[in-house]
Amino acid sequence: MHHIQQENLHPIRATILQQKEELAENKRKELAEAHSIYIDLTTFRIDLLTIYADSILMEKDLTIDTIKQWAENMASLLVDHGLSLNLALEEISYYRDVIGEITKKEAKNGLFSLDAFYEVISHFNTIVDDAIQSISKSYVKDYTERINYAQYAIAELSVPVVRVTEEIGILPLVGDLDTKRAQLLMENALEQREPV
Repeated sequence: MHHIQQENLHPIRATILQQKEELAENKRKELAEAHSIYIDLTTFRIDLLTIYADSILMEKDLTIDTIKQWAENMASLLVDHGLSLNLALEEISYYRDVIGEITKKEAKNGLFSLDAFYEVISHFNTIVDDAIQSISKSYVKDYTERINYAQYAIAELSVPVVRVTEEIGILPLVGDLDTKRAQLLMENALEQREPV
């Protein structure tokens, strides 16, 4: 945002930071009532609002790195608690509108030109879009890893090798023996051949 003096942007940042606790609390109440979700996301909300506020003055690349770290932590929390991605997307979009209103009000007070106002809003919208992209990627990655781990654990249980003697083992098999399961069976059987 080269056309706007940094000092003109400070009031926008200050107003967001001043209101962040109140905004986070309002969203917490709304979320608890609408979705019956009582996991405390307040810290994540306040962190997001702080990043949004700082992004008004920060270079885009630095903000994207900060957003990426926030998204990884938030995605991990959602997956750990079995919460949907939509929850985070709703929060991110909610603050887009709220901060847009704050920006509009402060821009009027600072007598921004239409071009200057558009520049600030455009910059901020890019940051929000990056937040959406980052949380989506992180959530899918964490969720996929969790599914893969569960599938591996189930596969392990589906081909048990029961040792009877040093030389003899039993492989009780139930269900279809597909290629993946057959491969796992052979690996387990070979491992069980090793002395205990």
